[in-house]
Amino acid sequence: MSYVLPTGCKAIDNLLGGGIHYGMVTDIYGESGVGKSQLCFTICARTSEYFRNFPHASVVFVDTGGTFRPERIREIAIGNKKSESDILDKILLKRCFSSRDQINAVKRLPNINPRVIVIDGVASLFMTEYQGAARHLALMKHLHELALVAINLRPAIVITNMIRAGTNQVKGLKITENPNNSSTQLTNEKELMGRSVSIYAHMKLILRTVRMDKSVFKASLLQPLSQHEAYYTITTRGVTDFR
Repeated sequence: MSYVLPTGCKAIDNLLGGGIHYGMVTDIYGESGVGKSQLCFTICARTSEYFRNFPHASVVFVDTGGTFRPERIREIAIGNKKSESDILDKILLKRCFSSRDQINAVKRLPNINPRVIVIDGVASLFMTEYQGAARHLALMKHLHELALVAINLRPAIVITNMIRAGTNQVKGLKITENPNNSSTQLTNEKELMGRSVSIYAHMKLILRTVRMDKSVFKASLLQPLSQHEAYYTITTRGVTDFR
């Protein structure tokens, strides 16, 4: 088996060294609207097709905020001319309404042994249910268990996260970078509970808006640090290269 799973976006794959790595936790974070969930849907569509003959669910999607859209995954599969008839049969959805639901979902993973695990909104429920240091301790314990799943089962694990409220919000500001000029960047892009997440994330990708009116975005690799960037857009085919 390959050591990486291509996401479906060549620019992002090149940034990650081929794609999402098996046996590792890849953290993808950014502000709302940059395509975190869309990238997860694109990965789900590709994985479901790639592991069509896998005996059971190839993807476990842990949804902490009601973001899962089966019709969108089907649309991406059709747009990429993949067989869509049974593509959702390979995705096991776990909708979590509390951090306890999320923790229990990870504990059940050895019984499923999926090839890809997605947790969309990894820190959100812990942020709302806990206070102070207890919040970080609970999340770190959860991510430690997730890291053990990565080591023992060798799936490709993707977690998404948000920008911490108040650190990257300037009233009325619109980012209008030139895709060929990456000099304009906002600096205070703090990840929600980022220090706790970083301990267990093998790779960390930040997604940013370049031109919202043109649906142009960029990905930067922060862990391990890279000077390269990947420009992408969001279409009916999912997250694809920007041309």
